Amino acid sequence: MNIKKTVIAATLLLPALAWAQQSSGKIDTNGLTYDFVGVGYANIMIDTTYRATTHGTNVEGSKLIAENFYVFGNYFSTSADNVIFLGNSLDIKVDYRQYQLAAGYRRALQPGTDLISSISVVNGSTRVASGASAEKNIYPVSLGVKTRLTENIETDTSGVITAGKLAALVNLQYKFSDLYAIGGYFRRDPNSTIYALNVRFLF
Repeated sequence: MNIKKTVIAATLLLPALAWAQQSSGKIDTNGLTYDFVGVGYANIMIDTTYRATTHGTNVEGSKLIAENFYVFGNYFSTSADNVIFLGNSLDIKVDYRQYQLAAGYRRALQPGTDLISSISVVNGSTRVASGASAEKNIYPVSLGVKTRLTENIETDTSGVITAGKLAALVNLQYKFSDLYAIGGYFRRDPNSTIYALNVRFLF
C-alpha cells in the first residue's frame, strides 16, 4: 500500500473542494448527495491469469456541475503479498492501482429518486514482484437509479457495460450529519471485485 501516493491524490482534490463550496447551493439535487470527497479502506480481488486479494486505500470525489450533469472519480492504491497461480500459492508481492474519471447525467424520476448514467475511463496498473508495471484502460458505460431510502440513507445501483461484458455497481451512504457520511462501495467487473468503505465530507 502506497500511503504517500494516496495522500497526494487526496490533496489534489482540495482545490476542487474549495471551488465547489463557493459554487454549490443553488442546484436542486432532489434530496440526493452528489457533492462529496471521501477517503477510506479498499479491498480488490483480482482474477486474471492469477488470483490475489489486495488491500489498501481509496480516495473518491463527486461534484454536480449543472442541474443534470456531474463528474466523479476515485483512486485505489492496494497491494498483496501472496498470489495464486495455476493452483499454487506464491509469496509474491503485487501492487495494484486503479483510477476512474467519469462524466455523469442525472434526471429526477420522482422526489428522492434519480435516473443516473455515466461514461468513464478506468486505468488499472499492476506491478508484480517490483517488476515493470502492466497497464490497461477500459471505458465503462453505466445506467442506474439513485434513491433516498430514508432521511439519512441513500443508495444507487447501476448496470455497467465493461469491455463488452455486463458488470454491476452498488453505492450505499449513511449520512450522520450535514457534513459527514459513511459510504460503502461495491463494483464487480469481469476480472475484479472491489469493496470500499469511506468517510465522506459533504458540501
